[in-house]
Amino acid sequence: MKGQPVIAAVSSLLRLLLPHSCVICGLSLAEGHFCGACRSDLPWTGIACERCGKPLAVPLPPGAYCSDCQLRPPPFEKAFAPLLYIFPVDGALKALKFRRQLFYAPAFGKLFLPLLEEIFADVDALLPVPLHPRRHARRGFNQAAELCRPLRRKSGLPVIGNVRRVRFTKPQSGLDALERRRNMKAAFAVRGSLYFRHPLVVDDVITTGETCRQLAGTLLAAGAERVSVLAVARAVPA
Repeated sequence: MKGQPVIAAVSSLLRLLLPHSCVICGLSLAEGHFCGACRSDLPWTGIACERCGKPLAVPLPPGAYCSDCQLRPPPFEKAFAPLLYIFPVDGALKALKFRRQLFYAPAFGKLFLPLLEEIFADVDALLPVPLHPRRHARRGFNQAAELCRPLRRKSGLPVIGNVRRVRFTKPQSGLDALERRRNMKAAFAVRGSLYFRHPLVVDDVITTGETCRQLAGTLLAAGAERVSVLAVARAVPA
């Protein structure tokens, strides 16, 4: 936590001293975060399952879901990520999360803005996926909260502040699907009352969706009627 003000101050100073530039290729820009070429070349999600956001090779009939959702329906109503977790998005999000390259957060966070009206118009609150206090203190910031900032400013939606990560879990990267499920079991808790009917969970990457499943289940048990999920990127099935 102590490092967070320093990180924020350095990021603010860099924004004042340096001109706008594309976060992918570094080209100077009059405004914005992506040049036209890099924005066009981003690995945009094409066809995806309407329920879990999993990329698909062919479209499904309206109201039909992917085989994963049929075998194990997720507790959240719908999930979507505008980008695929491949080059250059994977490297950029790792740099944000592990190397404190915070300039990626507003760049990718602003990609959320049109999706709020197009896909998630009826949500009534935002919830960046919480970090455990130990991991938050070590990292100095929560990447999901940073990505959520443009969405919060534009929408005016409240950010839920009483959901906690109560178990210090292993990093999900490197774990298989079953290990991820066990790792995230009972990881979250709502302290006090939940006053929102349809929270939108915000994260950087959806891999198997297990974190979102566990968090959505916690929110539903606390009184939410529906839960949706929005992430920057979705892992491509092997």
